[in-house]
Amino acid sequence: MKTITEIMKAEKTIRIINVILVLGLLAFGGVISLSMKKNSVSEMENRKLASFPVFSDSALWSGEYFKGIDLYYADNFPWRDRWINFSNSFREKFGYESGDIKIYDPTNDTEANEIKSDTAKETKVQSGPLPDDGAVGEIKKRVFVFKNRAFEMFGGGPAMGKAYADVINSYNKLLSPKIQVYNLIIPVALEFEITEKYKNLQKPNRPAIENIYNSLDSNIKKVWAIDEIRKHRDEYIYFNTDHHWTSLGAYYAYVAFCKTAGLTPVALDTIDFKVKDSFLGSLYRLTRDPKLKENPDSVKYYLFPDSVNFYIGNSNNLNYWAKSHMYAEKVSGTNSYSVFLQGDLPLVKMETQHKNGRRIAIVKESYGNAFAPFLINNYEKVVVVDQRYYTGDFIAMLKNEGINELLFINNIFAAHTPFHIEKIKGLKK
Repeated sequence: MKTITEIMKAEKTIRIINVILVLGLLAFGGVISLSMKKNSVSEMENRKLASFPVFSDSALWSGEYFKGIDLYYADNFPWRDRWINFSNSFREKFGYESGDIKIYDPTNDTEANEIKSDTAKETKVQSGPLPDDGAVGEIKKRVFVFKNRAFEMFGGGPAMGKAYADVINSYNKLLSPKIQVYNLIIPVALEFEITEKYKNLQKPNRPAIENIYNSLDSNIKKVWAIDEIRKHRDEYIYFNTDHHWTSLGAYYAYVAFCKTAGLTPVALDTIDFKVKDSFLGSLYRLTRDPKLKENPDSVKYYLFPDSVNFYIGNSNNLNYWAKSHMYAEKVSGTNSYSVFLQGDLPLVKMETQHKNGRRIAIVKESYGNAFAPFLINNYEKVVVVDQRYYTGDFIAMLKNEGINELLFINNIFAAHTPFHIEKIKGLKK
């Protein structure tokens, strides 16, 4: 039997070991943080991350300096977005909310089992312009929440739009005339649904798009999706709890593209579809607003009759293509938008039965996922590149796949964000 002295020594040793481990972990985290490339923008939250505060006497004594340091480390710890995604997935799966832990029994719980399979019927979701009925909206974590709907607020300037256009022009000069280049800028939902009362919440999207298009080379074809989408502003074209557009919004952009490219768009009333219900998207996860939780979205995806072979590519091997499926039908919950093209894969390819000689590559961020499937109705080959993740020889890939048309499609935030602009520029080795 151990003596009191021996027990105390053992406890002291354990405490010392714990302190060493904690300090070691902190030091390791610090080294990792310093050595890792810092992102200035959170892809998941679509916002600029906090920078390290500038020291001043006034900031020190007011407490703002240390508050700024707290914000900086909160925004810049290693693998931040991955940890947040893990946290959100954990919450979604196990029903965890702050101050409350619930563990669902998947065999005996309707909430855990409400999404078993996709339906062929859409849930009625509130959409269309905001009612000017005296209701008051509020801003939560850089998101405008009005009743049970949430919106991003655009604030990009002309210099950044010009920088985006310059990058697109550089590809046009390199590839033209063998490859026809298109550009499509996607507006945000608030552009169509904002009321007079809140018109100063964001910068108008159309002048920003005009600035980009006026800066593009004359032989680049500009797709005015904003005008086509505006015609349908009363419809369900953007999600209420997520920053993306719906497949219907993407369809109207596809219609605008077809007009520009000399194509005939497929008629939606002839196409079967499936629906993923109970989608609570990025804006809900960011704000955790209970009103948004009461108004979940539905994600519709279309079952085109055209046969298509879908492949997942590899950034480092031009000839590697693994056969797969265009839709990730098993996804659900917060991941429902990933049904399109199986989410944000670096490189995918769709080959169809059409033999019209038209082969297009799409350079996109996540908005393009819902758009790209429509093109299988018009092209014999559609290659989709995610500008954020593709690291291969982009120009060589275009040549290898016989691409003769190239579409850059980006939401208006991406077209005014240095992160995306540099990613697009970096594709050209």
